[in-house]
Amino acid sequence: MGRSSIYTRRSSDGLLMQDSREIDYFGQRILQIVQPLAASEDRTQVLPLLAQSVANNFAADGCWVLQYVSPGVVRIAASACVSHRTNSISSQLAHQTIPPAPTPTKWRMPLLPDYQVMLVETRNQGKVTGCLIVATKGVEWYRETKLVFQIVADYVGVALIEADLQVQAQISQIYPKLHHRLTQAIVENQQIDRLFELAVSDMVDALQLKRGLVLTLKTSDLLPKQPPTNVIETEDESSLEIDEWDRPLTPQPSSPSPEPTVASAKTATQIQIVTTIDVRKKAALQPLPSSFLLEDSYLCQTALANAPHPTIFDGNIQSNPVDRAIFQDDRLPSIAMIPLMGATIPDREPTAAIWGWLVLQHDRSRHWHPVELKLLQCQIYQIALARLQRKTLQQARTAIANRTSQVQTSLQLQAKLHDVGRKRREKLSQANELKDEFISNISHELRTPLTSMSLAIKMLRQTDVDPERRQQYLDILDEQCQREIKLVNDILKLQQLESRQLEFRPQQMALNQFITEQATIVADRWQQSRSLELSLHLPDISPKIQTDADSLKHILEELLVNAGKFAIPHTMVEVWLTIDPQQAIFKIANLSQPISSEDLLSLFERFRRGTGTTQQAIAGTGLGLALVKSMVEHIQGTITVTSEPVVQLSTPQGVDDNLPLGTGRRVVNSTKIAKTCFTITIPTVLERH
Repeated sequence: MGRSSIYTRRSSDGLLMQDSREIDYFGQRILQIVQPLAASEDRTQVLPLLAQSVANNFAADGCWVLQYVSPGVVRIAASACVSHRTNSISSQLAHQTIPPAPTPTKWRMPLLPDYQVMLVETRNQGKVTGCLIVATKGVEWYRETKLVFQIVADYVGVALIEADLQVQAQISQIYPKLHHRLTQAIVENQQIDRLFELAVSDMVDALQLKRGLVLTLKTSDLLPKQPPTNVIETEDESSLEIDEWDRPLTPQPSSPSPEPTVASAKTATQIQIVTTIDVRKKAALQPLPSSFLLEDSYLCQTALANAPHPTIFDGNIQSNPVDRAIFQDDRLPSIAMIPLMGATIPDREPTAAIWGWLVLQHDRSRHWHPVELKLLQCQIYQIALARLQRKTLQQARTAIANRTSQVQTSLQLQAKLHDVGRKRREKLSQANELKDEFISNISHELRTPLTSMSLAIKMLRQTDVDPERRQQYLDILDEQCQREIKLVNDILKLQQLESRQLEFRPQQMALNQFITEQATIVADRWQQSRSLELSLHLPDISPKIQTDADSLKHILEELLVNAGKFAIPHTMVEVWLTIDPQQAIFKIANLSQPISSEDLLSLFERFRRGTGTTQQAIAGTGLGLALVKSMVEHIQGTITVTSEPVVQLSTPQGVDDNLPLGTGRRVVNSTKIAKTCFTITIPTVLERH
């Protein structure tokens, strides 16, 4: 394939070429075009070299790389023109309306009607940053050619980004120099006109400009006599009173090209030249008046209409005699007018007014980077802030005394709120821990019986199970089913008690017989599993009270089961009943591991289990004692619990190890065993429920 095939070969089926040699060829062509990106040591020359490379490889008469600086503002970042014709239009190209071209698009450029012009946009993260334009004569643009052009445009976009970052890096190096002296002068509390002088002088020096001005607005109630355009007023700049800038103007919508207006008979806006820094030779200097009218300046009216955005003039000025005298656009054509925004007294809205401009000028065309303009605006805004701070300092000192007491009150309130918030967070954390523990326990309590029932059902389905084994499986099913029913009933009953939906049914009952029956049923389970003894201490004459029998039965059963569950094997569980005319007192005690004071405080909370119960594999959901307390309150009673350290058991040689305490077993001092006692007090005479 020859060199010109990229331009002359046409794809017959309209598809991209699949031949690997052709793909390699186009890859080499692209690398050859974008070679300046990697080969150029001087990064400032990358874009010009890249434009020249594109022009050479596409046999173009002209190549331009355009950068979109802001909406509607375009600058030529680089160009490579072979012919005089293409070179002559470069200065006009930035003012042309560029059509959108996300893909390579032919553009009939008005400046070059007899050329084939191909245009494609460059992008960064989906945002259009500029475009690449190539003008050719007699070159056919096939699909393969456009593809190469598209890929090259992506590399050009990368070069644009690199160039922009390089400019921003250079600007960032300028900032410390600008910032240091101005900040130091503000800290030293120097006069405002001195701050302006320092700031503008540093800007002109750092950016290598020719002149800098500070213009401020002042609205007077009477029309002042307009000074002659080229007459210098005798008032010295240093004698101007900066504090007179108390009537900033709000920018009004205006046409893009406002014409100078006739001054009002009642009011007039005067522009004062506060600071002038000019580094040109004295022979080039032209004396300036100290003030002029806004209505007589086209440049200031245009900048006012464009506020709060900076206004750039680059040789395209429709100036009048006043502007030529003040701005000298014939000698300093590149002008940047940065608005000084924000009111100059505290009762003004900072974003609603403009009170002047920072004007920077150069003697030749110059690109004013947006970051650069923003940096300059931040610098000059420090002076406005300094003045505002000085005017408000006295008011602040007066307000401090009044605010001190309010702040102290607020701090006290915040401390209380913080404490309340901390306690709430602790409660929420505890609630989350309880929830997690409950879910773990309830899952185990539900899953274990279901597993046993499932296994029993599976065994019962077998046909060769003998009757005795079948009865065992049926007993397992019945036992585990009752366990599940009890768990569900406990949850439902607790919900009913908390919502006060459980019905209260009092009846007369004999306590001795009632306690004996309930304790004996539970004690039979102890003797089979833990070898515990039951000791009942009941009155000689059985007392009778009126209460809810179902609730009292559940209370005693739950406490006795709980006592057997946590009691140390081969010990005794004791039950006491005492009676007086107004209340009956039940006590259920056992020997167990000590219960900590923290656990005692939360023992009756829902889903709360004592420390170590999970590690000891003691079954439970944490609902039992919460349900007991709710039922005790349901029958108008109270319940308390104590855990006091007692002695440790020791069995001498020759004594049965299974005997309970008091039948030959010795004791030694220890804190590893405690006597846990639950005390329930219920009234013998019920109040109205």
